[in-house]
Amino acid sequence: MNAIFKQSDRMGSLSTILGKDVLNLLRFEGDEHLNGLFTYRVEALAKTDDLDFNALISTHATISLKSYDLPETPFDGIITEGEMLGQGDNGWRYAFTLKPWLYLLSLRRKQQIYHNKTVVEILDELFSPYSGLGKPAVEKRLTGTYPTLEYTVQYRESDMDFATRLMERFGISYHFKHDTGSHTLVLTDTAISHDDLPGGAREFLMADNGKQSRDAEHFWDMRPSQRLTTGKIRLTDYNFKTPNAAMETDRDAAAPYTEGSIESYDYPGDYLAQGAGKDVARLRVDQERGQDPRHRALGDCASLRAGHKVKVTGDKVPGVDKTLCLSARHTYASGGYGTTESGEPSFEGQYLLMPASTPLAPERKTARPIVQGPQTAVVVGEGEIDCDEYGRILVHFHWDLDKRYSMRCRVSQNWAGKGWGGMVIPRIGMEVVVEFLEGDPDKPLVTGCVYNGKNDTPYPLPEQKTKSTFKTDTHRGTGFNELRFEDENGKEEIFVHAQKDRNTKVENNQSERVNVNKVESVGHNKATEIGNNLFEIVDGDMELRVGPANKGSFTPVGADKNTQGIPAVPAMIGAPGKSKRGVGDLKVSVENTKTQVIGKDHFEIVDGDKDTQVKQNQTTNVRKKIRIDAGDEILLVCGKSRIKLSENGTIEINGQKIMQLGDKLVSVQSDTIKLN
Repeated sequence: MNAIFKQSDRMGSLSTILGKDVLNLLRFEGDEHLNGLFTYRVEALAKTDDLDFNALISTHATISLKSYDLPETPFDGIITEGEMLGQGDNGWRYAFTLKPWLYLLSLRRKQQIYHNKTVVEILDELFSPYSGLGKPAVEKRLTGTYPTLEYTVQYRESDMDFATRLMERFGISYHFKHDTGSHTLVLTDTAISHDDLPGGAREFLMADNGKQSRDAEHFWDMRPSQRLTTGKIRLTDYNFKTPNAAMETDRDAAAPYTEGSIESYDYPGDYLAQGAGKDVARLRVDQERGQDPRHRALGDCASLRAGHKVKVTGDKVPGVDKTLCLSARHTYASGGYGTTESGEPSFEGQYLLMPASTPLAPERKTARPIVQGPQTAVVVGEGEIDCDEYGRILVHFHWDLDKRYSMRCRVSQNWAGKGWGGMVIPRIGMEVVVEFLEGDPDKPLVTGCVYNGKNDTPYPLPEQKTKSTFKTDTHRGTGFNELRFEDENGKEEIFVHAQKDRNTKVENNQSERVNVNKVESVGHNKATEIGNNLFEIVDGDMELRVGPANKGSFTPVGADKNTQGIPAVPAMIGAPGKSKRGVGDLKVSVENTKTQVIGKDHFEIVDGDKDTQVKQNQTTNVRKKIRIDAGDEILLVCGKSRIKLSENGTIEINGQKIMQLGDKLVSVQSDTIKLN
């Protein structure tokens, strides 16, 4: 096998990193698509059977085709597969597959969060690791204005799927332009931004039987096609910040045929205001109507690539003038090697064209990832509690390796009304349960909290499994508030703990019934203000003690330090049926001074006896009158002196000395006066 391999005088050639004519092009079949990855399949001939695939895989290879008197057309790609096919007549045959550098994005899967970026900025970030694979790797020909996205998630999908999903969502198309050793990803959003095919118009000459021989690139078969598509889009959405705003919008682009206005309705429409919804509806209509009409063509236009605009002249085809190439299949076969003649090469192309005036918008084909079921995440933010005016919090998902935080997530509450309902803000470090509206990773909603190995339960489990509690933690301090329920049989209890103040407001009546004992312990002052009447009924005895010596009579001295309250104290003051029942006695003990001020009258009724004991002095000061009435007698005793007034009118005055003094007059009047 001493064949001479030389590609310079052939229609097609292959260049690789291995050097000139090391691999020689035998066959080439290439599929290109607007908004799709190209695939080039190459069969080549080499002199040796020991090619180093490691040196070739992921490097550039370029097929160059000569077409009439036009400049060579390069087809550049990254070698993604290589295979030795075996020995041929004049060397060793190899097969290679070439794809664009964009294909590498399909090999990388990750989860990543983007904050406050436009779709273009996100694409720039996705493409930046591959910037060295083209000269340049990316060219942007975008004319539209793209909104800043508060929160966008790449979730369990490849970089390629994520990029195409975003481009389809915002109406960005892509194709490739080629050079030797390089190819460039071109982003567009209008047909105007696409290049015209070099060399001007291409002629269509209808062939009676097979292709016609010409001296220039041309088409020999052109077949129009059309299909039924959706003709109207209706959308709506919901924005919790403006819940009453009108969100419904529609767009009509009915086709002229019967049933050309079939409506497609969708929710959610992926917009936050009705104005933005109109743009989305317009794009959706363009994506539907842009799929019709089409022209399928055959020819030898080797220079016509997916993404080129081309004007078609020659034989008239309805609806064909300026077209945009949507896809192209290039098929090339070289002549044999090893002879002095290069052989007869052949080339044929199959093309899918659409009128350049048809709306250009990529079809929505890439599915949005769906989050299957809830996830858990950890609350993050500044300080101990971080929320906004809606109670939204930030979380970090376990899958996020970059330690980025989520968007502000709404938190599901047990009740939510207009200025009323429940509100509990998950705090920094808590593990929360996150669900996703419509399964959309861009729309997280916190629905609950869970304990873990770091955040313990309020009480040890399963030992305290009968306790149900709502226990808080003091912000920037130590302490807690708690409402706890104990359901252990025989130990049922409702426990309330206020770390500082507890305030109760009752707009109407409050009723309280305690079937056994009640103990109330106040560590400092107590004031009771009653706007009208006070009624207190004690069925047994009542005792009132005043003075510091009585502290601790019922409650322990350290009751103020006991965070669990004084639950044992009520049992200490007697149990029903066991403690002595009072008969209605009232005992008031005042350790120091007792002052009683009555603004008007004072009435006191005693059905039995009344005994007043004063250990020192008693002073009674009456500004007007004193009247003392007794049914039987009045007895005044002071040492050996006594005065007795009997009910029969007798007055007895006894004493060792009785002195009767009158500064002005002493008058004694009686029917009989006896003096001994």
